[in-house]
Amino acid sequence: MISLLHPDLHYFFEEYPSEENKTYFIYALADAAQDSWFLKKNSHLHYRNLLTEAAGDKAAEISPYLVQLGHNHNIEWQYISKRVVGTPRLTLIISSLDFDSLYSHLRQFLNVQFEGGLEMYLAFWDPAILGTLVGQISDQTLYVQQQVLSDQQKKVLLEPIHSWWYWDRKEKLHKIIGGNGHESLKFYDWKNPFTFTLLQEELMVEATFPDHLIYYLNLNNPFLVEGFNEWELYQYVVEKIALAREYGLEGTRDILNFICLTLIYKNTFEQEELLQSVLLKVKNKMMTMDQAMEDLESLVDENE
Repeated sequence: MISLLHPDLHYFFEEYPSEENKTYFIYALADAAQDSWFLKKNSHLHYRNLLTEAAGDKAAEISPYLVQLGHNHNIEWQYISKRVVGTPRLTLIISSLDFDSLYSHLRQFLNVQFEGGLEMYLAFWDPAILGTLVGQISDQTLYVQQQVLSDQQKKVLLEPIHSWWYWDRKEKLHKIIGGNGHESLKFYDWKNPFTFTLLQEELMVEATFPDHLIYYLNLNNPFLVEGFNEWELYQYVVEKIALAREYGLEGTRDILNFICLTLIYKNTFEQEELLQSVLLKVKNKMMTMDQAMEDLESLVDENE
């Protein structure tokens, strides 16, 4: 069966460690929100919802799961090869920890606390979040090219992991090297989660900013982005965030409206005199972006 697998999986198994007196296991962190069929099609596997606080069937359907996988001859790899490779639907973990130990280890890092006391989920099952947290240098698709975790936090997270694998936005496979220790370093738990500094908080917010904008574009203005594939749209939004900030815009609402204008005006955006005169007032703090949108709507109505 291995000959039928995707080349990325061939490479994954070639890198699988072989050491005397040490047994390694293969796990997946599978995001049911992105692929609801993986666990249904592979119900024979041992798996558990990472978010035990998620109550009800609906919550369980969109939760991340730790899944223990067999080796390359097992049937689940056919599904992964055909449906998962090149996507963010799951990440792969090689570790000497047994299922319960790895599950307990990963559960320690679900929550992160900010300096102001606010807590949130640390969605490390998302490849873009995982890569940003550990500062994966090989991943050039990351919006924030900087390690968010402190060196100590990174060490604690990766200590009992041999390697952690994921596919980026351009479908390239990346390998995160772990500490390959024998035991989990239990310095944190759900009662005492990772604490992020203000800088770490800002980096995480920035890292997810393009995806939040894309979510709202698809939700409220899908007709504006229907000609883009996922990677093209991501690149476009990243580029326009930088341009919006040149106009002094910062908030989600303002930058989202700005991006909508660039999508509406397209190649005439920079040449449209009325548009640029209004945006210049925004840049010079003579009006807000909301006021600019109202003015532009009035100008369009007058010209119809």
